[in-house]
Amino acid sequence: MRYTVRALSAITLAAVLALPACREDPAAEPTAPSRPSAGRPLTAKPAESPRERAVLAAMEEYKQAILDSDTAALGRIWTENYTLINPQGLLVTREQRLANIGSGSTDVQIIDDEREITMRLFGDAAIVQNLSTLHGTFSGQPTDTDLRGTFVWVRRDGRWRLATNQLTAVAP
Repeated sequence: MRYTVRALSAITLAAVLALPACREDPAAEPTAPSRPSAGRPLTAKPAESPRERAVLAAMEEYKQAILDSDTAALGRIWTENYTLINPQGLLVTREQRLANIGSGSTDVQIIDDEREITMRLFGDAAIVQNLSTLHGTFSGQPTDTDLRGTFVWVRRDGRWRLATNQLTAVAP
């Protein structure tokens, strides 16, 4: 019984001490949706802070690396423990994704009609969500679909790196 009370007290204390670090950044309100045209850089509303601009620049760099199948750039953009939840609901590791892209099994030719873009900042983390149309091949399967994406960015060593993302197919 005494052990249980101590354990619960320790857990409660740890949770209380961690809460201030989880406070949402005042600038974390979602950005207004926008509809950039195909081929234009990813933008939400005009970025108001240098951090917002830096995250959007990282998103644009990531988009270009995906379009170019540039595994060297992706290796720099993704964290060491990066994961993707793909449109089929499978968890794909960094190594698996690099192999898929490097082999041509995953090859995105066009990302267009990016819209419904939101960004929330939490200290050294950012969550970006969007809806876009992708044309290409995922794991050997042709795709021409709308995908809703969630991208979790973390700031490490002075740069924004992608820790995880999820792509969900939108029903027609």
